[in-house]
Amino acid sequence: MKICFLIHDMTARAGSERAQANLANALAARGDSISIWSCYRQNRSPGFPLSSGVEVVYGSRNPLPWFLDYPRIMCSFALFVLRSRPRWIVCTDANRLVLALFAACLPGVRLAVWEHFALSHSITKIRGRATRWASAVLASRIITLTERDRELYGRLFAPTCPVSAIPNVIKLSTLGRANRRRQILALGRLVPQKGFDLLLKAWALAAGRLRDWSLRIVGDGHLRDELMRTTAALGIEQTVTFAPFTEDPFSLFAQCGIFVLSSRFEGLPFVLVEAMTCGTPCISFDCPNGPRELIRDGINGVLVPAERVDALADAMVRLGEDTALRQRLGEVARNVSEQFSEARVATKWQELLGD
Repeated sequence: MKICFLIHDMTARAGSERAQANLANALAARGDSISIWSCYRQNRSPGFPLSSGVEVVYGSRNPLPWFLDYPRIMCSFALFVLRSRPRWIVCTDANRLVLALFAACLPGVRLAVWEHFALSHSITKIRGRATRWASAVLASRIITLTERDRELYGRLFAPTCPVSAIPNVIKLSTLGRANRRRQILALGRLVPQKGFDLLLKAWALAAGRLRDWSLRIVGDGHLRDELMRTTAALGIEQTVTFAPFTEDPFSLFAQCGIFVLSSRFEGLPFVLVEAMTCGTPCISFDCPNGPRELIRDGINGVLVPAERVDALADAMVRLGEDTALRQRLGEVARNVSEQFSEARVATKWQELLGD
């Protein structure tokens, strides 16, 4: 089966690009013909490793104003599809849908939309609602990451095509059990969505009760300087460290004592799944949308009310002071890996697109 994925920028290093790379590699390994058409190319190479069986084609290096850019990309992509003739075009996010409209008019080509973000957040703006209405009318398949989004899509937009929930492929850790440090880890892009400002405020409340613990924030982004200033203003700079993006998060998950997800919203967060598969005790805001589909509060992790800084601080203290609780939550958390295996997720995709 020939599948072409349409993505914004395959050279970026974020969750959507990692999900795209993992899925493309998994499908290519099963014999599917996989291509990725990247609208833009800000860096020299893909942000995450791709197998030799995956073709990557780039549209442009520098975006132009949308009224010039969109026609250019639409025509360029349509020419690529005309030459390659995939059976499916999969738009990674409904916002790519308009760029695929010319190409999808070609005989034998079908259109799918693969959502990566929480629908409740994506439709807060007119553009987000409009592209979801268009998806409901024009797409042959819609794929969400969570059951909650699948149900919400059907209820709000009543699409005529099937809406399916398929999680991302998650690369599982091969590391054994390690001695854990008294360190709280947070990992992600330094952008408002990830809520690191909320985490720092929570740590300022908790640090005095966890005197032998520290907080480590790993990632890159435009908020780094602002977050460092916040750290200094809160008087916690002695217990907080910042580190750049790493291609080996598993070693960090395996060594930290607690992992915290402080996001304001998510799709299905990679870092939370990866931390859980490493047996790391996890705390997460109960934000839209994915954490509640992963964490059973008090059984395999801890959920706290979304954006409640005081509740997050209390949860960090409770886990930090209770070694037995951390061990119990971490052991049960490992079981989450079953639903994200490469074989299981790739099979679901093949069944969906093979109909």
